[in-house]
Amino acid sequence: MFIYPKKLLLKDATKIIVRPAEKEDLEDLFRFFSGIPRSDLLIYKDDVTRWETIESWFMSTRYNKILQLVALKESEIVGKGTLHKEGLYWHNAAELKLVIAPEYRSRGLGLQMFKILLAESLVHGFEKVIVRYTVDNKSFMRILHHFGFKPESVLRCYISDEHVNGARDLVVASYDLKDWQGRFEFYNHIYHVS
Repeated sequence: MFIYPKKLLLKDATKIIVRPAEKEDLEDLFRFFSGIPRSDLLIYKDDVTRWETIESWFMSTRYNKILQLVALKESEIVGKGTLHKEGLYWHNAAELKLVIAPEYRSRGLGLQMFKILLAESLVHGFEKVIVRYTVDNKSFMRILHHFGFKPESVLRCYISDEHVNGARDLVVASYDLKDWQGRFEFYNHIYHVS
């Protein structure tokens, strides 16, 4: 398990702090999600641009989060990652969600946060991690490919997006943490996280 807060250094030498999200982060999380392109928020079941949704993450027992992390540049949230327990009978699986502010993409923040969330998956004893994404999220797809995530299903026309006049596909991909060769490669990556 990582010790938080954790310091990260981006490709351009920008210093970022990653720590667990706190109730006091509500306003900053609301501001963060308000600045994310709508197309990147379609992986969420609820509208994360609404105050009530973000507030419920900290108040409602309905959300079974194992870990919520925020990435901070000074006091501004520039990334949000979550590890969810999947369900009563799927206790061996977790879902990983990650959103990075547009101006911090392609700078190494997403990759480093993804590594941390995968390491936390192992620490919490999960055997499988799933992610959901839309096919236009190329930077996230590069991260998934890097770690060997494999698409398991494409839910055709699953997301109704009024901003693009039609439905969009949702892809579900997974990574098997029980794969020992994968674990070796994964730990090799983890120990190189700044």
